[in-house]
Amino acid sequence: MKNDRIDAKLDTIVGQGTVFEGNISIEGSARVDGKFKGNVNAKGTVVIGKSGKVEGEIIAKSAVIGGEVKGTIRVQDRVEFESGAKFDGEVYCKTLVVQEGVIFDGSCSMTKKEHTQAKQ
Repeated sequence: MKNDRIDAKLDTIVGQGTVFEGNISIEGSARVDGKFKGNVNAKGTVVIGKSGKVEGEIIAKSAVIGGEVKGTIRVQDRVEFESGAKFDGEVYCKTLVVQEGVIFDGSCSMTKKEHTQAKQ
């Protein structure tokens, strides 16, 4: 997969049709195309694919959301919501990109330093 917004290497993939419940810590980047309930802590980028559904907290360097997220997203840099994404919760980041067609039901804080520094 070649995408400039995503770190060069995906270390963990939760595939479509997979259901996972629990907490996960990742040294690099991750992609979720299945259902994930719990907390994701990654030092790289977290990508939620179009078929991905996450309920919990995402802590990462950056995030790309194409599916559904209910919970809190805390990233050091950038969060991008792709067209068709659904979000319900709170976002803490430095840069926020919301494409047309996103359902965003929540809040975003971009100024509080303690929120934009992911707990890693």
